Amino acid sequence: MKLLALLASVGTATAHMYLSDPPALKGKNNPFSSPSDIDYSMTAPLSASGSDYPCKGYHKLLGTPAGTPVTSWAPGGSYKMTISGGAAHGGGSCQASLSLDGGKTFRVIHSYEGGCPAGSGDSSFPFRVPSDTPSSGAALFAWTWLNNLGNREFYMNCAVVKIESGGGKRDAAESVPFDSRPTAFLANIGNGCRTVDSTNVKFPDPGPDVTVADQGAVPPTGTCQQAVGSGAGSSGGSSGGSSGGSSGGSTTSPEAGGQAVSGSGGMGGETPEGNGNAGPGTSNGGGQWTPGNTWPADFHSRAPSRNISLAAVVAGFVIIIGMYVL
Repeated sequence: MKLLALLASVGTATAHMYLSDPPALKGKNNPFSSPSDIDYSMTAPLSASGSDYPCKGYHKLLGTPAGTPVTSWAPGGSYKMTISGGAAHGGGSCQASLSLDGGKTFRVIHSYEGGCPAGSGDSSFPFRVPSDTPSSGAALFAWTWLNNLGNREFYMNCAVVKIESGGGKRDAAESVPFDSRPTAFLANIGNGCRTVDSTNVKFPDPGPDVTVADQGAVPPTGTCQQAVGSGAGSSGGSSGGSSGGSSGGSTTSPEAGGQAVSGSGGMGGETPEGNGNAGPGTSNGGGQWTPGNTWPADFHSRAPSRNISLAAVVAGFVIIIGMYVL
């Protein structure tokens, strides 16, 4: 009995968190999962190389019996997702996203900065399906999680949902069109972007619908790229330093390793050594915004340096003395 108890405690300690509602692809609680093909490691993070992005590779089940929608949502409707498991790693930050193109592009419908998951066990998080979400017989709903404590990891589970007809027209509650929402933020999967140890990550562009549980959330570090929707925009001044903010712009197709940012604004080529590049955009040369690579606090207030060599100083004194003697 002691051995069984020890094994049970080890299982609980090594368990992480997973999307339990709506039931994820290959989940043990998904009624359409094949009994011989259930993923009993649903709580595991994605590969550190990003090789199984998106959805642990299970997005390929779309169009098969295992990819049958588990629920139906109406555009403009309010719903919730439930996260379950045994090790919340101090919480972290999560996003809820929708893909209508088979997993190529995930549009963020809600971001949660800090407190996600709320703890071990079950915790639910509300969100609203944008009113202009196009109808789909098999959309992918994604829960992504960047944990606070422990190894720098990236968790992602996906569920297949039906988006009912009636969408496509944006109501007054939506400040940003669906197709202009930012794409899901990616980090810790071999894409050059990393979250800071023992912190809740602050998303470079959380989108228009955000729940902030931690005002002290910390931006990521490295070359963090994310497609920013026009009108969604984020401020490089608050997340990545005193210059380089994105004010919207067009988006580009996502890649497994991250997405390119485009938009207006940003200083472009002005780069203090060791602090990355200034923001994206067209003014002053372009460049790539890397949130978390902050500028020195006094960089923009400094007067231009005037380095005068010792030889020049000595030569000046010699000239002055020579003129005095003459």
